[in-house]
Amino acid sequence: MQDTAVIPITTFAGKKVAVFGLGGSGMVAASALALGRAVVVGWDDSQDRIAHAASKGFSVKDLRELDWSGIAALVLAPGVPLTHPAPHWSVG
Repeated sequence: MQDTAVIPITTFAGKKVAVFGLGGSGMVAASALALGRAVVVGWDDSQDRIAHAASKGFSVKDLRELDWSGIAALVLAPGVPLTHPAPHWSVG
């Protein structure tokens, strides 16, 4: 697979952003945020994806254990179910 060109997202520069879903689109979002100087913390239901994100230098932490008082935004990957078949715990 070819690397995707990423445009930095600077809106959250210096702020902490949580990303749930570390597959293709979630990793692109995390990369764009990091390039824009956001502090990114990510999580996924897949241990392989968590390990992959960590190997790329991203901070990973179970979002259920995160102190949300310092989080500026939550980014959900498109594959995270909002309603069907049931809402994922991250959106409930």
